[in-house]
Amino acid sequence: MEINKETYININKYPLLAGLIVYVIGAVILPASYPEKAALQPGIIFVLGAGLFNLLNQKYFVGRLKLAAHIWLIPLIVGCFSYSIPIQQGDYDYNMPLWLINTIISGIPFLLLFFGKAKQSPSKKARLKIVSARIIVQCLTFMIYAAVSAGALIHLNHKIDLIYWAIFHITTTAIFPFLFGRVLCGWICPNSTLQDGLIKNLNFRRPISSLPKAIEEQTNSCSMNISGEVDKTAPMLPATLLLCWFPMFFCETVFDLVPKLWYPVGFMYGLFVLSFILPWRKVCAHFCWLSSYRALGGHGSLWRIRFNKSKCQECKKCLPEEVCPFFINIREQDNEMPASCCLCFSCMEACPFDGVITFRRGEEEKARLKAA
Repeated sequence: MEINKETYININKYPLLAGLIVYVIGAVILPASYPEKAALQPGIIFVLGAGLFNLLNQKYFVGRLKLAAHIWLIPLIVGCFSYSIPIQQGDYDYNMPLWLINTIISGIPFLLLFFGKAKQSPSKKARLKIVSARIIVQCLTFMIYAAVSAGALIHLNHKIDLIYWAIFHITTTAIFPFLFGRVLCGWICPNSTLQDGLIKNLNFRRPISSLPKAIEEQTNSCSMNISGEVDKTAPMLPATLLLCWFPMFFCETVFDLVPKLWYPVGFMYGLFVLSFILPWRKVCAHFCWLSSYRALGGHGSLWRIRFNKSKCQECKKCLPEEVCPFFINIREQDNEMPASCCLCFSCMEACPFDGVITFRRGEEEKARLKAA
């Protein structure tokens, strides 16, 4: 069987969708309807991780099928070792059917990829180490979130879930924005990971296929001039983000919603559902209130990507609608990435030339800025 890019995506996409369905049934629907029957194999968490990891690495793995196949071995092995310890209430014996489901979901893509023949040759350009690190962090964070949420919903245990959310909010609100800006949206958020790995590769007709022009324009025009000198020519923080932020912040504070289990879990699941309705990353760019106040805190962030405009060849390999989650047109930047950048480094990896998008400003760029 010859496997091209589209086939590779489908081989990983459908098992991931099947794993999500099993996860939602076991961790969400059954605990709400039949708590005594709620159960989940830990291996299904690794199914989600393997599917996302392969999809996020599809440009690199599409020519290295056996490497991608071995990723699917992980949920198979974990499923075998965790056979006798499902996440469940009571003493009901669901071990065999849950293990079989996990084995089928992860076994089929393993066999197809292992015995398949790559139609495309391996990419000659090495994967950026920082992008590889980001993908690992994304997948691990998603798996931790899925495990914690499943445990909290099935066992109705508030403590474990609230500890997770406390750490999540402290790091992503009080620490990260002032150091790395909107890094939450590129490295940590489970919804961002699901969108970049799965939803971006879904080709069904979205219920809302496009947003009104007045909203779309907010990501490529100066809709809110709150960024100061550094970001004066950059895409500004969309007004819709703040319109979502103020009522949500008001409700969360006044009604003290954070300690309630249903709120943080329900909020993230609400984002998941919205992400299937809207095109890729439009929820993040225009409507996520978690994203908005972290972006506000990131306007004075200490660390950003540098764009060395003097070396840009105008090849248009970094088209914003294809590469950047926040649709930043790099070629319109004068100096460095704006506060709306989530440090995913997708633009850096897409650029075929050295020294254009870097961690430090180049000497030619320093000279150009000094002359200007």
